[in-house]
Amino acid sequence: MLKVLIVDDHAVSRTDLKTMLDWENCGFYISGEAYNGIHAMQLMEEDVPDIVITDINMPGMNGLGLIQQLESEYPQVRIVVLSAYDDFDYVRQSMKRGAMDYVLKHRLNASVLLDILKTAESSILAYRNERDKQNEIYYELMIGKDRSRQEFISKLLEGSLSGREEIVREIKALDMTMDTENLIVTAVEIDDFRFIEERFTIKEVDVFIQTFLDISKEILNDWEKSVIIHTSRGKFAMIFSLGHNHSWMYIHNQVYTFLNRIRSEIKKYLNITASFGVSKVCPDIKQLHHAYSEAVLILEDKFHKGKNGIFIESTTNKQEEGFFCLDIKDEKAIYAALKNQDFDSVKSLIDAAFNKISSLRLSSKSTQIICAELINIVNKTSKDAGIEMSKLYTAGDIPYNLMQKYEVLQDIKSWILDLYLKLIEILKRMKYRDSLSGITHKAMEYIQNNYKNDVSLQDVAEFAGVSSSYISRVFKEECQMGITEYLNHVRVEHAKQYMEFGELKLKDIVNDVGFNNYNYFFKVFKEMTGMTPLEYEQTCRK
Repeated sequence: MLKVLIVDDHAVSRTDLKTMLDWENCGFYISGEAYNGIHAMQLMEEDVPDIVITDINMPGMNGLGLIQQLESEYPQVRIVVLSAYDDFDYVRQSMKRGAMDYVLKHRLNASVLLDILKTAESSILAYRNERDKQNEIYYELMIGKDRSRQEFISKLLEGSLSGREEIVREIKALDMTMDTENLIVTAVEIDDFRFIEERFTIKEVDVFIQTFLDISKEILNDWEKSVIIHTSRGKFAMIFSLGHNHSWMYIHNQVYTFLNRIRSEIKKYLNITASFGVSKVCPDIKQLHHAYSEAVLILEDKFHKGKNGIFIESTTNKQEEGFFCLDIKDEKAIYAALKNQDFDSVKSLIDAAFNKISSLRLSSKSTQIICAELINIVNKTSKDAGIEMSKLYTAGDIPYNLMQKYEVLQDIKSWILDLYLKLIEILKRMKYRDSLSGITHKAMEYIQNNYKNDVSLQDVAEFAGVSSSYISRVFKEECQMGITEYLNHVRVEHAKQYMEFGELKLKDIVNDVGFNNYNYFFKVFKEMTGMTPLEYEQTCRK
C-alpha cells in the first residue's frame, strides 16, 4: 500500500481530497497533511511518502519550491500538482521541475484522481524494480571483486606471486589501498574455536566468522591502508601498510592499539577472545609470505603464554625445544598418591611436570605425549579399582582426542588436574561406601535406580525391609545426611552431568532428574554447588 501526503493551505481542499476516494480499498492511504511546502518537508523528516499531491499557490514555500526540493532530496517520490489556475507557465514549470501530472481542481473527481494515482503507482514500481536490479548488479560486482581480492591476498601469503609487476597490476585492478613496501602481517585465530564449532551449527559458525570480520574491518578502516582475510576456519590474516618509515616502537604501539581495539570489541559483542601473532616489518611485498610464516610461528607462543594475547617478535632468539618424558619414578609417585587419594601430592607432582614442560618450551605435540602418560595412569588406576570409564569421561569423549582440543598449556594442565580430582573423589566415595551397612547400601541402591521418580521414605524402607524410623536413623548416622538430602544430592549430580553433556535444555533436565519444581531445584542446586544452574552451565561451556 502506497503512502500519500496531501499539501494544501486550504483545509476544505484537503478534506475534499480525503473524502473523494475509498483510499485503502484502492491500494493507498493518506500518511499526512501539510499546509505548505515547509510543513511538508518537516513531516517528511519523520515519514517519507511515495506520492505527494500538492497545491501550487501556498504561503511560505509554494508548490514549485516544494517540487524543486523534493526532486533534490527525495527523487523517488512521485509528485502530482493541483491548482485552481489554468496557467500554462505554472504547468510548464511544474513539469520541468519534476511533477508527473498537473490537474485543475475544478476538473478533479474520483475517477481522474484514481487514474493519476495508478499511473504514479506504475512509475514507482518501475523505479523500484530498476533500483533493485541495479543494486543486485552492484552487489554481484562487489562480491566478485571482494572474492578476487581474497584470492589475491591468499596467493601473496602463500608465496605463489613473485613478480613485482604482476603484483602491482593486480593491486591496481582490484582497487586495493595497499603499499608494496614496509608491511606488517598479523596471524589471528579465535581462541577455543573447536569448542565453538561443537556448540553451534555450521550456519551459526559462518555468521560468527562473518561478524568477527565485520567488526575487524570497521576498526581497521581507521588505518589508512589495511587488509583482513579469512584464511581457514577461525583463522585470519591482517596486512598493515606502514607508509614512510617509523621507529619500531612507534609501529609496535600503533599495531598493538588497533589489535587491542579488536580484542575489546569481539569480547563485547561475541563474548570470545582471539590471539594475534605479529611479524617484523616486511620491506618488500614479494617477501610477504615469509612475514606471514613468521607471524604464524610467533602465534605459537600462545601455547605457553596463554589465550587472548598479542604476541610480537622480540629481538632475543627463541629457546630451542627440549625433550622430556615421565620416568618410572615419576609415574610410580603419581600412581601411589592417586591410590592414596592424596590430591595435594598429585597436584604437586603434576605441577612439577608442567613446570618442566614450560621451562623446556615443549611444543603442543610433545606435551600431548606426556599428557597421554598421565591419562594412562588414571585409566590404570580406574581399571584396578573397577571404575567404569564413563564415570570419568563425559559425552563419550575419547580422552586423547579431547586433550588435543585445548590450545594452551594452562588449559591442558587444568583438564588433567580436574580428571585426577574426579577420580580421587570417586575413589573416596567407594571407600566410604565400603564402610556402610547393608541397609544403607540398599537405601542408596533404591535411590540411584529411582531418583527420576517420586521417592518417599516409606518406599526406601520397604525396599530395604525395615521400618521408616529405623532406616532414617541408621542412614543419617552413617552418611551424616538424611535420605531426602541424599536424594537431592543424587539428582543434582545427574543434573550436572547433563549440563556437561550440553544436549538438553535446563527445563528438560529439571524434569528428567526428578525435580517437579524449578524454583526448588534452583534453591537446592545453589546450596550444594555454590552457584546457580545457569552459572554452572556457563562454566561447562567455557
